[in-house]
Amino acid sequence: MAVSSDDVLWQPEAAIVPAEVTEAEYSYQQQPNNLESAAKLVEAYLEVIRRSDSHELLQKARSIQTDVFEHPNSSTHIPWLIASADLYQYQHEFEAAQKSLAAVIAREPRHLRGSLMLARIKLAQGNIDQARSICANLFGHHELGIVSTCLLEVEGREENPQPVYNKLKQLHQRNDAQSSMVVRQWRLQILAEQAILLGHYEEAQHWLSELPEPKTIVEQKLLLDSFLFAPSLSVPRALIADCSETVVDAIAVRLARAQQTIGGGCWVDYAKQRIQLREIRNDKLHSADIAYYFTYVEPKPEAALHWAEINYSVAKEPFDRKLLEHAQALVSKQSNTGVE
Repeated sequence: MAVSSDDVLWQPEAAIVPAEVTEAEYSYQQQPNNLESAAKLVEAYLEVIRRSDSHELLQKARSIQTDVFEHPNSSTHIPWLIASADLYQYQHEFEAAQKSLAAVIAREPRHLRGSLMLARIKLAQGNIDQARSICANLFGHHELGIVSTCLLEVEGREENPQPVYNKLKQLHQRNDAQSSMVVRQWRLQILAEQAILLGHYEEAQHWLSELPEPKTIVEQKLLLDSFLFAPSLSVPRALIADCSETVVDAIAVRLARAQQTIGGGCWVDYAKQRIQLREIRNDKLHSADIAYYFTYVEPKPEAALHWAEINYSVAKEPFDRKLLEHAQALVSKQSNTGVE
């Protein structure tokens, strides 16, 4: 039987579906034209997708988005616009996400989640001044700790991040007890990111240890990188998944890098196969994973730079810039040594 490229690339996934997803699916099935139900189901799917990168659920969410597009109120219903923007954002479709969020803010100029999401997208695109303006626009209308976190994330992208990190730590210590789980998780992730970029790797691990389980893929990546980028630390064996487990490519390339330091292992071979498939498909959605692999796991300067530049053209986060700089350094080193 012929097998499609998707069948080769995407592995079977566990059939365990959280109760929240099952309930949201049932509600949507009962009211397929109800935008509130559609929004809740897409949000439920995204909650799982962020921890599993589930291709199956992502396709379901996209299918709902396509169906709802024809609904007469889809361009004015705020919960649906937020859910749709979140789905676009997850796939790095930033322009489509911003269009949905613009519709939200046109109706509620200081809508909290819409504004925070829009500021986050502006940061991802490297538009720091625009992100700062969006955060500042929330002052006096929402909880000070939330607005301050938004601004401190923006300020952490500028030239002197250490004082900003110190302020964010103080803010966390003052507000941790009364913060909601969502706000607390958001702030802890920012703290971990800033700590790694500043070279405070053990502090990053502390912040990440306070996050609930199971961790999102982004949080798993941060935890592994907090060891992989530290010159004196190695990834604990407890963090290296068993070979029988299914992991997403972003984690696989990091596990391969970790195993190389202790003599190789199953993830080295697995990551090689996955990246070869990504290259064959010219899979730009996973350009960061491909660039990471060719920069840190199997160094190939030209390939590393090619994919790092593709990734940076879409996402300009600090770790994307770090990846690009390391790929550029590989090319420079190759030129200086005269190695072809």
